[in-house]
Amino acid sequence: MYRRIVRSSVHATAATVLALLAGGLAAAPAHAVSDTVWDRLAMCESSGRWDIDTGNGYYGGLQIQPSTWDEAGGTDYAPLPHQATRREQITVAEKILRMQGWGAWPQCARQLDLYSVPITTTYVVQPGDSLSGLAARFDVAGGWPALYEMNRDAIGPDPDRLLAGTRIEIP
Repeated sequence: MYRRIVRSSVHATAATVLALLAGGLAAAPAHAVSDTVWDRLAMCESSGRWDIDTGNGYYGGLQIQPSTWDEAGGTDYAPLPHQATRREQITVAEKILRMQGWGAWPQCARQLDLYSVPITTTYVVQPGDSLSGLAARFDVAGGWPALYEMNRDAIGPDPDRLLAGTRIEIP
């Protein structure tokens, strides 16, 4: 399979991430996508073999190219993906997912219908934030009611009572 990062989109993504971090977005949660989804993707990409090196230029359970691995910080864990643990590969894959979307694994993502799996980011509510303001700021489809419904457990029964420090998911 052929995957690559287009430099201009990486720079744009990096700038966007930095801007969002400055605006209160916390790092994405450790498990933005369930392990079940990653295991299904690995089954498709590598028959679920997290330590695989087939010699095709892609490595590990999620068949990650070394340049992409490096770009997403994978070398903090191991020189190549297949030398990292399953958990480390998933952690790096979540960064790749935020950078490239499911298109990083085009054939298997399409085969497994992963384009319909939502990607969210955790946001830490700041003083003065409101659901309507956040929904507008992050262009949430369905506006503040959708954002509230998605985060009802964290926010509580009153959508107008959004407390600073509360962690909510932004689609």
